[in-house]
Amino acid sequence: MTNRREFLQIGIAASTLPLAARAARAAGVTAAGREGVVPLYKVVYDLRFADSVAFGRHAESLGVAAHAIEGDMTRFWFDDLHHRWRRGPAAIAGLTAHGPLFCLERLAWDQGMRVVFRAEHTFGTAGCVEHVLSGPLAMLADTSRRVGTEQWAAQMANLVTQCPSGRSEIASTRAATAIGPAIAPDTESLFSWVIAPASRA
Repeated sequence: MTNRREFLQIGIAASTLPLAARAARAAGVTAAGREGVVPLYKVVYDLRFADSVAFGRHAESLGVAAHAIEGDMTRFWFDDLHHRWRRGPAAIAGLTAHGPLFCLERLAWDQGMRVVFRAEHTFGTAGCVEHVLSGPLAMLADTSRRVGTEQWAAQMANLVTQCPSGRSEIASTRAATAIGPAIAPDTESLFSWVIAPASRA
């Protein structure tokens, strides 16, 4: 049985977790800075989509700096990423609509960077989200479990922060998430992605 002293120690440790994550971000240390994993400069999420916001918030809880957009990534590019990439390549990730991904992918080419992981999330009218993922084989392990719940967007944040560095065998897979009521047929597809140096060295 937990005694009073142990209970207080657990409470103190839990209360310092948000502070530790902020301190790690300020020092430039992220959860994605582990050996063998691509260190992420930032993740991008779109305030227009609840799933994207869940992705961004979970990435922040993992210690990765996040940047919110509202459909247009222009300000992020001119105010932030352009200046960072002028100093050299830095990997980014996100869960956005296709437009921001398309623009950032094209801009990354000039830095010798490519989309090294991509997942399309299509909202079906039958009340499910269909996921088509392509990237390093190691990232796709246990995909069905990862995206099989309504918290699939948070799981995608876990996934992109585990993108392996170095060259990897590329694979593709599909999975689905049952989310309940039918979805409007015009619901926009979302994309999870990682842009990193082409060699991921």
